[in-house]
Amino acid sequence: MSALANNNTHHANVDSVQLNSEPALTPISVTARIDYIQRFSKQAVLVIDQDVGVYTQAARQFLISLSKEEIAQETNVAYVSASTKLNDIQMRCRLIEQLFANTLFDPEKSLAVSILRLSKQHKESITIVVEHAHALSLQIKYELCQLVDVANKTHSKINVVLFGKEQAAQEAAANRTIFNNKLAIIDAKSGQLFALEHAKFRNENAVFTKRFWLKLMFTLVSFATLIGLSWYLLIKFDSFTLSELPLFNTVKTPQLVESKQAEAQPILLTNETIAQASANDIQAALFGKVTLLAKEEENSAQTTDILQALALDLTTQAKPVESKQVANKQAISKPVDNNLVESKLAEHKLDNSKQVAGLVNADLPVTLMPNYYLASTSGYVVQIVGFSDMALLTRFINNYPSLVYFSYQKTLNDKSFIVLTTKVFDTKEQARAELKLLPADIIERGVWIKSLELIKTEITSDNISRSSSD
Repeated sequence: MSALANNNTHHANVDSVQLNSEPALTPISVTARIDYIQRFSKQAVLVIDQDVGVYTQAARQFLISLSKEEIAQETNVAYVSASTKLNDIQMRCRLIEQLFANTLFDPEKSLAVSILRLSKQHKESITIVVEHAHALSLQIKYELCQLVDVANKTHSKINVVLFGKEQAAQEAAANRTIFNNKLAIIDAKSGQLFALEHAKFRNENAVFTKRFWLKLMFTLVSFATLIGLSWYLLIKFDSFTLSELPLFNTVKTPQLVESKQAEAQPILLTNETIAQASANDIQAALFGKVTLLAKEEENSAQTTDILQALALDLTTQAKPVESKQVANKQAISKPVDNNLVESKLAEHKLDNSKQVAGLVNADLPVTLMPNYYLASTSGYVVQIVGFSDMALLTRFINNYPSLVYFSYQKTLNDKSFIVLTTKVFDTKEQARAELKLLPADIIERGVWIKSLELIKTEITSDNISRSSSD
């Protein structure tokens, strides 16, 4: 051995003593620890320390140890000093050019692929030493660790040793899923072996840590529990207290009640009424229509007017009398039979009473108003709802006490069917506007616009069927 070699050995021993002089638990030589991991664990090695001088001195000691080995001549060693100014392609080029000079390669391929292929071609052992490993990108670190792992599986002898600051270990610990069982971390002073989960590798500035996710999960669970408990208490409170409140009894306005009662009651023609009614009033009464009594200041009906009204056809619409004077002239030529007049009026009074009695039922929850529709000339209504079950009808009326409606009865599937509508509108546009003002849940049930002629037909058909059954 030359004097230079002896000198290098002496310096190496001195440096080793200085590096291992820091108090620690069972100090071990860094070089011996690296050799042990490469022989048995067969992983990439990362030597760390915050002091640049410490880990660079450890790198020199490792290179000196390589030169002493008997198989040093058969080992191809590459030493690269990393820098943040070098990108991944440049780092790959420097490593491969030192290992395999004058060899073509693709710098965009992973080191685990390129170096492994070239080592099989040259059939030699490879050792890669990288200084300032904290300047390497995460991609290059992973490629070097993967290179050692694949080489071990393919029985190729490739070793990788990285020297750098603790920042490199912190980055590997933050991505421990890809470095697990592929990277061994050693302290440059004591030779102590660290796991990736070591406390000193935790990044204090990291936001989305494991503790953060645990706290977030606990907060969400607590918040969900609080909402569920509050919802449960609200439901229980509503079921035990609000349900015991008395039902809201709506008082209908006297005008509406009086108008419905007036529409539901038949017109009883008395002697006083006959004296005040005109020919048109009597004609409307014969057709089942409700008409307002004439004012007291109007002229009373004459006997000829009554005869003229009785002479009209009940099945077809008679043409209106042109004037009262023409009717008087035509009636003067014929004698008046008062008994005939009284008998006709009594018969009509009986028929009208039967018709209304069939429509009005004291057991119904609503007051039927067929005469309201029959008295209107033309128009449209919005059919709100219809029921054949009076219990459902009662429930509907109680649910919507403020709803203004009119009603009539028809026969559907041989059953009495009560229909509720809005008031009569002159045009469809007005009916459509009223439809939009109805409550949303009623609209969802299904409402539509219905012509007054169809309603009259249904009322008339119902009256005929009831008369025939009687």
